[in-house]
Amino acid sequence: MFSGIIKEKGLVRSINKGILSIIAPITRKNAYVGQSIAVNGLCLTVRKINSQELFFNFTPETYLSSTLRYLKIGEKVNIEPALSANSDISGHFVLGHIDGIGKIVLKKPVENSFVLGIKIFNTINDDIKKYLIKKGSIAIDGISLTINEFKNDVFFVSIIPLTHNETNLSFKGIGDYVNLESDILEKTIVKRVDDIFKQPFNPSKSIKDGLTYEFLSENGYL
Repeated sequence: MFSGIIKEKGLVRSINKGILSIIAPITRKNAYVGQSIAVNGLCLTVRKINSQELFFNFTPETYLSSTLRYLKIGEKVNIEPALSANSDISGHFVLGHIDGIGKIVLKKPVENSFVLGIKIFNTINDDIKKYLIKKGSIAIDGISLTINEFKNDVFFVSIIPLTHNETNLSFKGIGDYVNLESDILEKTIVKRVDDIFKQPFNPSKSIKDGLTYEFLSENGYL
């Protein structure tokens, strides 16, 4: 699990035959084989470490369903090691299991920030749109950000200068692709509510610990 607060920009050294190598000197100091590290929001496992690089395996499915297929040698990527029990959580809970890919369709400076417009390009198994809400959280290439607005297939976020300068967003522009992961709390709530609505309506049926359809209806949930 991660928080969406990027710790370092790594440099892609190679990507070939299911193996990704990255130069990330800050992260490498405390890295170990078997550790989970988010690379552009993808939870990958360290398979080898040498004097300069971290090596990760990835599956063909991960390659085809993420922005790994667009990576270039020498490109900078966002790096965040997994949270420990005493970690500070300054962003939001990020699992490193992306929901799909977005394409940057707008990037413009607005006062002391940048506004990004991202069009949903491809989703995995489910429709990410139903999990995107105004002022809700989303991870873009592993960065914890807040949704300002959502129109059709495009959502908008604001980027402060620090986030822009310390992440890969500093060199990404219109036409570039990013990994997207919606908020796990939002996904869980939507899934549970969907499950309730799929059940036959029975006002007297208790759902759990005294919670009934009557209670939900009286309090505006149904």
